[in-house]
Amino acid sequence: MNTKLQNNVAVFQTPVMRKIAQVMPELPPALRTVADYILRHPFGAAIMTIDDLAQASGTSAAAVNRLARAVDCGGFTGLRAALVATLQDAVSPVDKLKSELALRPSGEYSLAEMLDAGIENLRLVNSANTEESFGHAVTAIAGARRVYVLGFGFSSYLAGALAAGLMPFCGEASAVSMEGGNEHAAYRLTAIGPEDVLIAISLPRYSVDTVQLARFAVERGAAVVAITDSPASPLQGVAQHVIYTPAEHALLSSSSLATLAVIECIISLVMTRNKEAVRISSELNASVLSYLYVN
Repeated sequence: MNTKLQNNVAVFQTPVMRKIAQVMPELPPALRTVADYILRHPFGAAIMTIDDLAQASGTSAAAVNRLARAVDCGGFTGLRAALVATLQDAVSPVDKLKSELALRPSGEYSLAEMLDAGIENLRLVNSANTEESFGHAVTAIAGARRVYVLGFGFSSYLAGALAAGLMPFCGEASAVSMEGGNEHAAYRLTAIGPEDVLIAISLPRYSVDTVQLARFAVERGAAVVAITDSPASPLQGVAQHVIYTPAEHALLSSSSLATLAVIECIISLVMTRNKEAVRISSELNASVLSYLYVN
């Protein structure tokens, strides 16, 4: 399935999605629930009827219509037209999988189905981000005096991988959310300042501490790069740079596959912006050679 936008504009940068993200924090609860669903399932929402969208979001047709008016679309017909105008008629494989399994008595998943859903999250990274916004984030990371990487729960492992990959090619890079829990992560951020960057990784279910520490970094003058799933994320209004990594999963609270792929991209692009990258890589290979089994 080709989910690249026809006009090559990232899905979350289209006018209707930007408007939904902009008004979402001020909406009443029911309307905010509909907006949250659309931001997380943009391709599926584009082909739903009003009743389908109401049922999927756990709200009502009236709430869907009120949201449409709140984003200046007049009503559901106008909202759906705005979505279809900028999004291809596509349903994510996770949505397809859920629909199919609702009719499947065994409720069992196959390896191919799970892999297809993960692969689609990878493909959606291109539709969720622009080259320009991604480039600005990488530039901020590559030019920072110090890079702090933050993530709690399963995201702490992703944070550790990103920090480890950046260490040789940044002035200083460290994961602040490893040993010692949330309190020690806060201690490690006390020295953050205007020349530094905090990379905050947060996927559903989001950690309140990640948002609070990201706000602390902003207050100290640091730039914040968020790696998160959609504009529905609480990091949306905090970070100066946002990299979207779709994280839908049929069973788990979120998938980290796209996030891990983006982490590899960030490390690689930061490496290319370091003029000493070739020398550093050669020295690293030489230093670890004695610890490796070589035929």
